[in-house]
Amino acid sequence: MFEGLFSKTYYHNTILEWIIALALIVATVVFAKMIYIGAGSFVKKLTKKTKNEFDDLLVDMLEEPMVFAIIILGVWYSLQTLNMTAAAESVLGRAYYILIIFDVAWLVSRLMDAVVKKYVQPFVSKTEGKLDDQLLPLLRKGIKLSIWVVAILVALNNAGYNVSALLASLGIGGLAFALAAKDTIANLFGSFTIFIDKPFEVGDRIVVQGYDGIVVEVGLRSTRLRTLNGRMVTLANS
Repeated sequence: MFEGLFSKTYYHNTILEWIIALALIVATVVFAKMIYIGAGSFVKKLTKKTKNEFDDLLVDMLEEPMVFAIIILGVWYSLQTLNMTAAAESVLGRAYYILIIFDVAWLVSRLMDAVVKKYVQPFVSKTEGKLDDQLLPLLRKGIKLSIWVVAILVALNNAGYNVSALLASLGIGGLAFALAAKDTIANLFGSFTIFIDKPFEVGDRIVVQGYDGIVVEVGLRSTRLRTLNGRMVTLANS
């Protein structure tokens, strides 16, 4: 009875072949979880014995993206055991490349953010001026944004889209975008005014829009305050 059931074919593969592929995917996820828990803890113990803190930072940043990469490769290998049409193989192949690109972007973004936070931020905090303290969050966000923009463009190119034509069309759509995002643009100009005129800086106590608190962060679009009762408030820069 089971032989007849397993031999039935759906989408060019028998039920048994689908079960094997699914089992391989589940095994990959379990293996990745074991790597995350077991090997991750073992490597962290080794890096803690070294005097250099960069290896600890590197392990923390590599851990989750590497596990995700193992899952991607495991799913890819599992699906390769199935019989697929040329169109399906093409779609899945592009999907794998896009996922790998995003995984690399995730890794680089995490690593750059950690480096800035661990090495640049302590240096900036020792300087006398507060302008660099205000610009540092913008730098971190700018680095992340640049990494993901490049990743998206590379992914679109691998997906078969004409990136050059897309970038050219952005010039035409720029006006429509500017009109739709006029509030955001106003906030950006407001943030530049704050940086240039310096009506307040990070660490100053201000009263604005009925809120009395300490400036925690001045971002591209908004300013964050910690009120006297400990509440975090986000206010637009426009």
